[in-house]
This record gives sequence, structure tokens and C-alpha cells, in this order.
Amino acid sequence: MGIEEQSTTFNEFENLITVVIHSIQGRGMRGGDPLTEKDKKDIKVLLSECRGIANKVSRCLNTRINRAELSSLMRRYEVNKPFKISPMLYEFIEANLHVYDLAEGDYDFTVTPLTIAWREIDEKGLTDYDDMLQEALSRVGAEYVELVPESSSVILKLPNMRLDHGASYRGYTLRYMKEHLVKNGVTSGYINMGGTLHMIGCKPDGSPWRSSLLNQLDEGNAIGVIELQDKAIASATVDERGYVKGTRLYRHLINPYTGKKRDAGLFSVSCISDSPWLADITTTVMFLIGLERGEKFMKQISEEMNVFTAYTAVNNEGEVFVSRSLEFIPAGEL
Repeated sequence: MGIEEQSTTFNEFENLITVVIHSIQGRGMRGGDPLTEKDKKDIKVLLSECRGIANKVSRCLNTRINRAELSSLMRRYEVNKPFKISPMLYEFIEANLHVYDLAEGDYDFTVTPLTIAWREIDEKGLTDYDDMLQEALSRVGAEYVELVPESSSVILKLPNMRLDHGASYRGYTLRYMKEHLVKNGVTSGYINMGGTLHMIGCKPDGSPWRSSLLNQLDEGNAIGVIELQDKAIASATVDERGYVKGTRLYRHLINPYTGKKRDAGLFSVSCISDSPWLADITTTVMFLIGLERGEKFMKQISEEMNVFTAYTAVNNEGEVFVSRSLEFIPAGEL
């Protein structure tokens, strides 16, 4: 009997999401017990529930949707007054504030006013924009975001602030879906959200999932292959984070202290972790602070969360860097 698979594909957060389930409670693996009819019904329910989970996260964090909770916060808050928020949004803000602290302020999820300013500067080809950047800077600073645990509230201390979901929403969504699947007995499968992946267990034939690491500055040739079992991988390049329709939109790659564009010398980064959220956000942090400080950040937050995290990176000269802790098969040995 061939290996069975059930899957669903849908759009959320302006991303294509695919969820694939091969095995539940160990059944469905090659050479083992097949999926029962009840298993197949349970899997269909789980796939449907994954859609609901992704939609729930989007309704909380997606700043492109006016009715989302984070959008509502931006419209309705009053300066220096507590604004009650859901546990999901509270956790998201708390996590981003912690990353802000660990990155010594160089990662700042309030830089959206600067992102918008740079979009206008680039698209219109403006040359006299210092006043525009200064106005945007006056609304930026994660140090002006305070959480109040007693009332599950947030206080924003500047007018017209904008909190951004962009650096880790994929990993955050994957985390919720993965936890739900594993809790309900899924032992083999994967989730792909816009290219950020989390692999559950191993492949249905018992072998590890594999992912190729590519060097786009070397004609897309492979750096090597890594094996993924209960691991997530998030990858990004300067193109994905810096260029849209031919204009350089730096998104998070902005110095939150000066408002200027930032270049840490990296062309691409891939992060591998037990935590899809950590894999996702570490790619952005690496781009912002470079490899030396990025490794320190990665080590510290991985130890705090008690999870494995590693990276591969390619700098602007095409040199390849790999975490010492990452086991992979070099391209020359494939």
C-alpha cells in the first residue's frame, strides 16, 4: 500500500499556506499500521482547524486588515493610557519587546513610520527628506511601549505609533498550528507558510526531511543539504526584504535611532530551530546586527527558550558561513 497523505492549501496573511499530514499516532507510516477511517476523519478536522488557527492569528496581528486587533489598537489607543488586549496580542508584544532588549534596540517593531517614509522617498525619488525622517522618528521607539500584566494591557507613550507584525508573523502562525497538530497526535507532516517551513517528525518512510541551502550569489548552487526532524527553517534574502517593484523598501532593515537604511553586509540568511517563531525572527535580527552580534543573540535566546537554533548565511561577497552546531551535508558530498 502506498503512503497516504491528506493536505489543505489556503491563503492567509497574504501568504499561501499548505498543511500536509501523513501520520497520526504513528499510523500511516510505511511498513506500519495504515490510517484508520477514524484517523482520516480526524485529520480532515485537524486540517480545517489549522485554517481556523491561521485566521485567528491574522485577525489578531494582521495590520493590513482594519478589523484586526493590532490595527484596532493603533487606531484607538490614547497616549499613556492602558489599552486592554487579548492574551495572543499580549504575548506577541511581550516577545517582540524581549527581542528588542536582546538586540540592544537595533531590532525595533515600531519602525513602520520609517518604513512608510522610505517607501515614499524611494518611489518619488525624493532628495530632500530629512524633515520627513525626523517626523517619522518622533513616532518610533519600542522603549515607549509598556505592558501592564495586572490588567493584560499595553500603554503606548507616543502619538501615532505603529507596531508591526512583519518580522515573525509566519513563525508565530506556524507555532500555533504545529502545537495544535502535535497535541492531537500528528507524528509526520509539515506546514509551509510562504516558504517558512516546520517539519513534524520524519518522512512517512522513516527518513528525515531534507532541505537544500542555496547560494544565490553563486548561480543558485547548493551550499549543502540539512536534515530536519521536528525543526523549522526560515530563509530570507536582501531581495525579499529590500526590493519590491524595483524600489528599495527596507522594512525592518532600518536604523531605529537615525532613521537611515542599514546594511550589515549579508545577502541571505537561513535559520533552523525547534521553534518556528525563533527561526523566523532570527533571520531579521541577523540582517540587522550582523553575524557576530547575531550569533550572540541566537545563543542567548536559544538558551532562554531551551531550543536548538542554528544558521547559514551568505555575505555580499558570496562567502558562506555556517553555525558550528549545524550538521549538514556539503554540496561536494551529495
